[in-house]
Amino acid sequence: MKPTQNTISWEIEQKPIYSNNSQLRNYQAIFRNDNGQLLNVAKTSYTPTPNQRFVEVVEKMQEITGFPLQTYDEFEGGKKVLAFLECTEAIKVYGYDFKDYMIIGNSHDSSTGFFMGNSSKMIRCSNRFSKIFRQLQVHHTKNHDVKIDGLLRYFETYMRERKELYIKMARMYTAKIDSSIKKALVERLTRMNEEEKLGIAELSPRKRNLIENINASIERECFDLGDTAFGLLQGITHHTTHVRKNKEEVFGNVLGGAARINEEAFRFCEQ
Repeated sequence: MKPTQNTISWEIEQKPIYSNNSQLRNYQAIFRNDNGQLLNVAKTSYTPTPNQRFVEVVEKMQEITGFPLQTYDEFEGGKKVLAFLECTEAIKVYGYDFKDYMIIGNSHDSSTGFFMGNSSKMIRCSNRFSKIFRQLQVHHTKNHDVKIDGLLRYFETYMRERKELYIKMARMYTAKIDSSIKKALVERLTRMNEEEKLGIAELSPRKRNLIENINASIERECFDLGDTAFGLLQGITHHTTHVRKNKEEVFGNVLGGAARINEEAFRFCEQ
């Protein structure tokens, strides 16, 4: 597990780009100022948010919410920076306790804007699930700094989105499933083609092992939580939290392959 970080200690630098000794007028490069790593090549109209500004917003949100800082984190060498504030209001789903963290994030590679979301951990098993709220995103445009100030007024929106997330999970708890539903989700997540589903094409050893691991996590969680959509979702979050080897560890499985799998499983179970 990564050690906790109490701040982001480096900054971004915007530099011109040259070709044949001539500056490209419409493009810029964005680097880290501590190790010189290239983070982005973007048009000059792209307005990045400096880390200093990001930290200021995080500290202001701490004041507004009263939520203590858990940690800062970085993804892909700093192309995305994240902060996690520990929610002080506990939430239960049918008696199961969850510990939550408010996510505040920003990218330097144009992949996202400034954003907020929620990261949850189910206490009984430490399964993690995170979700970025689309309503709480600001793109890096000319007036984005003013809009970031607006995000600080949207704490109630965050709490409402967080509550709605758990309402959906509670509905999943009442939705009974059978083996065909479990099978359909595993087929979707492992990208099985029609021949593989019918048993005509032989599975590769890697895919066979992946299917076995996901099924084992699903059966483990459904045994404890029941054959419900909620148990099915927790089976997937168990796999992504405890079994899957992620290329890069990020607190709460917020970004990367684990986050994509969790989000796809959530949409499936929600349906």
